[in-house]
Amino acid sequence: METLNIGIDLEVIFHTEEVNESLYVKGVLFSLIEQMTKLNSDVVELILFSTADPSISSLVFESLSSYGLSFSQVIFTGGGTILPYLKALEVDVYLSVHQDTIREARSSGILSAYVSVKASTSPLTIVFDHRLFLDEITYNGLGKWVPFLGYLQQQDKQFLSVELMTTRLYSVDRWIKEFFQSAQCKVNAICFIASGRGDDLLELYDVNLYFEGNNDEPLSPLPHSECLLNIEF
Repeated sequence: METLNIGIDLEVIFHTEEVNESLYVKGVLFSLIEQMTKLNSDVVELILFSTADPSISSLVFESLSSYGLSFSQVIFTGGGTILPYLKALEVDVYLSVHQDTIREARSSGILSAYVSVKASTSPLTIVFDHRLFLDEITYNGLGKWVPFLGYLQQQDKQFLSVELMTTRLYSVDRWIKEFFQSAQCKVNAICFIASGRGDDLLELYDVNLYFEGNNDEPLSPLPHSECLLNIEF
């Protein structure tokens, strides 16, 4: 397995507005990040990002140390965009609560997920928009991220739920099934959303991470492709 570089916003690990006994309160993805930090650096490299002023660094490092979390790098931009850092550090996957930054990262070819702070955390639910999978893998990070999720599932099958969002018109292409199988990543559910809108998905279901596809892509089967409906993953 290739080393996966994951960029993580501070707000997905900690509730930065809440401090308890001089430490940040744990955020929605804390358990996932905690599990990742226990892995060998040859498997995953974690980079922490914040647009906040560096003056909060002492509180951040104290919280990381007390909770036993380690990152290869921690970057504070002081209000500036993190996009140049994502590119320079060759981040494969970016996790954030900020929609604007996610859109910027996606437009630069970085696989990015919106993290919902409203959803419950058991099990952790990760949903992929079917439009991420066209005639070929649309983001390089997918080829690393999906096998990595399969690896995490093997460690704890109850911890993580991987799902696909599609529509009745689109269904699912056979090669997508084969891609997940080759990555040894179990697809636990398929969500058929009539509108094909991620906003509706987040409203209807308890979703922690949502990887949005290109909304400009038509909701129709691919040419010369075999589509399957209600397939068993």
